[in-house]
Amino acid sequence: MAPIARQPASGHRSKALLLAACSVALLVASPCAVGADQTVAAPPAAPPAVVPVASGDLSLRQVVLAVRSGSRAIQAKRLDRDIAAASVERARAVFEPTFTASTTLAHDRQRSTPEEDLARYGVGNQVGLYERDSRDYSAGISALVSTGAKLEAKATLSEFLTNITRNLRQNDLFDHRAYVGLTLTQPLARDAGREVTTAKLRIAELDDAAAAQSSLDTESSVVAEACMAYLDLALAQQRIGIALERVRMGEQVLTEAKSRVLQGRAPESELWDVENALARYHAALSEAEQQRLERMNRLRTLLNVRGSAQAGALRAADPLPPTRTDLPTATRGIQIAIENRTDLKGKKLALERETVQLSFARNQLLPRVDLVASAGFNGLDTSRLRALDPDRMGSYPSYSIGLQVSIPMDGNQLAKADLRSALARRQDAEQSIQALEVAIANDVETSVGLIASAVRRFELTSDVAQREQRQLDLDRRRMTEGRGSLREVLISQERASGARLQMLDQQTQHAKADVLLDAAQGTLLGRFQP
Repeated sequence: MAPIARQPASGHRSKALLLAACSVALLVASPCAVGADQTVAAPPAAPPAVVPVASGDLSLRQVVLAVRSGSRAIQAKRLDRDIAAASVERARAVFEPTFTASTTLAHDRQRSTPEEDLARYGVGNQVGLYERDSRDYSAGISALVSTGAKLEAKATLSEFLTNITRNLRQNDLFDHRAYVGLTLTQPLARDAGREVTTAKLRIAELDDAAAAQSSLDTESSVVAEACMAYLDLALAQQRIGIALERVRMGEQVLTEAKSRVLQGRAPESELWDVENALARYHAALSEAEQQRLERMNRLRTLLNVRGSAQAGALRAADPLPPTRTDLPTATRGIQIAIENRTDLKGKKLALERETVQLSFARNQLLPRVDLVASAGFNGLDTSRLRALDPDRMGSYPSYSIGLQVSIPMDGNQLAKADLRSALARRQDAEQSIQALEVAIANDVETSVGLIASAVRRFELTSDVAQREQRQLDLDRRRMTEGRGSLREVLISQERASGARLQMLDQQTQHAKADVLLDAAQGTLLGRFQP
């Protein structure tokens, strides 16, 4: 075999350029490079540790923390967030480089025509047979780049021996043909550009962020429900306390009534009035205890705790909160809600998602025009090492460049249908935001009005309760001195306890309205940070 000439300087430059291009292509195709300036969604936050709930006195903060860690609805939303986070990784995986390797062992034996014999062996040789033994190896790395280009760096080595070379050389030396090259397919219209190529990744990230906001929205709703249940339980406990006071007062009056009847200072009908009143008090106490049981079991359901005869009672340890001295304004509340409402943030993320989808749909209307280019170096020798020698391969470059065009013949109906769908979804997202902003404004205004009304009603009922209590104290003194009627004491007792119940009910309504305002403003979860 004739010696192969040394590679000229230009060959060195070509080889260096090719190796540099391969390195840059693989670096750009790496996932880290693709997401460098993307808005990457944060990994889902670890769920808070489960807060154990035992029987006994519980503060509102303990209840809220237990609900946030154990609510089935909240856990389901967190799992949805995990699924959305996995979708982000799935979308990012399309930019992951792929390594491919193969090896093939082949034997080919076939009869040849006279024409093939002439081409292979020359005039006068009629062999009538062609044999080829080969071993082929290939390895390559391919990746999708953020510009939409598909890059493939590939190296191949083919070791082969035919009956032609065996006869010519009179030996069984294999030829070794090597190739190292880079292929680029770059879209110039459809699927071209970073915005289009990363559209699915961006959509997945927005879905992940929206899932996080949806999880917080559900958490806020569950916490608001837990606060309401806790306040109802606290009020039910107060009702039992007032009912017990009625029973004790009724028993004292009954003792006094019996004494008066025995002494002949009161008719027996007065004793009957007291006994009837005491029976009503016991009935009211039984009803109050049943209401407490219902409120307690409602709270147990939210806490995911099963009640039983052996389970101790849950009690609200916190007193009813005092009423506000500074009333909120609807204007400020609406501004806070626009900044903090998680459902509104989720709607805005959905609008951004549909905007990305719309941009992608518009790109798909374009014809497909791809730039296809390849460059590489070849080597051939009976020695494997010499066939793969970079200095030798640099003398045998190969390259190609061209365009591929693909245009649907019926006006690209699929892309047009997708565009109409994307436009409709984006319009729907915009209208959803507008409708939610109206609902938020109305919710805040309603909550502010409820607070102001509850404060006013509490002040009025508080004044009534104080006057009724003074009247009750007066009637008790008169009864003790023997100057008052037992029926008057009973009436005063019922009116005083009724006024106190109305005052506590208004205080509870005020606390509920305060919770509703925080929920409407999107600030409820901030009150109970772990």
